[in-house]
Amino acid sequence: MTIVVVVRVFAITVYTVPAPLGQGLRTGDRVVVNKLARSRAPRRGDLIVFTVRGDAPAVSLIGPPQELGQVVNLPGDTINVARRRYVIPLKCCDRCPCRDCRLYLVETGHGKRLVYRHQIVGKAVPLFR
Repeated sequence: MTIVVVVRVFAITVYTVPAPLGQGLRTGDRVVVNKLARSRAPRRGDLIVFTVRGDAPAVSLIGPPQELGQVVNLPGDTINVARRRYVIPLKCCDRCPCRDCRLYLVETGHGKRLVYRHQIVGKAVPLFR
């Protein structure tokens, strides 16, 4: 039992899809989240689980609320919002040397949101029925 808890906290977990999402995912489908893959930068089309608040993921059984999404745009991409063009920043500010401050535009099934790299819990892979 202890091994299962350790694996779920540090390595992998199963997440239920709350809303229809790309890659043919429907509400109620399940995905496996690889928490060890969070050190690699996500690519366009990747499924990720991220914390809803700006906090970095906590290492606990009950951490901050999390959400599933698909990466739509990467840092440096230009997007159009209400007929205006915006560039997704490569970093949060000029003073910050951190690589984790990069922003990604993510589709959640309920809309799009900007997610910092340090909010990412892990990459998800669908488990089809």
